[in-house]
Amino acid sequence: MQVKEYMQALSDEGQIRVEKIGSGNWYWSFLSEEKRAREYTLAQLREEKENIQKCMEELKEKVEVAGLGKDEEGDGEDGGRQELLRSFDKEKSDLDSLKIELGNYKDGDPQEVVRKKADVEALKLRAMRWTDNIYCLEGYLREVTGGDMEAVEGLRRMYYGSEYIEGEGLRELS
Repeated sequence: MQVKEYMQALSDEGQIRVEKIGSGNWYWSFLSEEKRAREYTLAQLREEKENIQKCMEELKEKVEVAGLGKDEEGDGEDGGRQELLRSFDKEKSDLDSLKIELGNYKDGDPQEVVRKKADVEALKLRAMRWTDNIYCLEGYLREVTGGDMEAVEGLRRMYYGSEYIEGEGLRELS
C-alpha cells in the first residue's frame, strides 16, 4: 500500500508518467522532460525578475521626480512650497498667541474657580493636619523635658527659626 501511495504522489507532482496497458500500470520517467520543465520554470523566473527590476527602476525615477518637487527652492512641480511653509509658520505662531490669550482669560472661568477653591480647601486640611502633628510633638517634648518650659522654648526657637514668634509660638500663615 505504501508503494502505491508513493507512486501516486510522484505522478501527481509530474515526476513520473503512468500508462495503463492491459490490466497493469506502467510507470516511466524521461530525464529530458524533467530538464525541459526545469528550463521552463527557470525562464519564467528570469522573466519575472526582469519585470520586477524594471518596475523598481520606474519607481525609483518617480521617487526622484517627486523629491525634486519638494525642493526648498520650489523649482519642481510645486513652486508654492515656500509660500505654504511660510503660511504654516504664520498660522502656527497665531495659534500659539491665541493659546496664550486664552490662558489669560482662564481666571474668569467658572470651572477654574471651582477647581482653585477645591485646591485651597485641600491645602488648608493638609496645613491643619501638620499643625496638629506639631502640637502633638510639643506635648511629647514637654513630657520628655519634665515640664521645663524654658527648654521647650529653646527647642522651638532652634527648630522653627524665622517662623517662631517669642511668646506666641508659630506665626500664622497668610
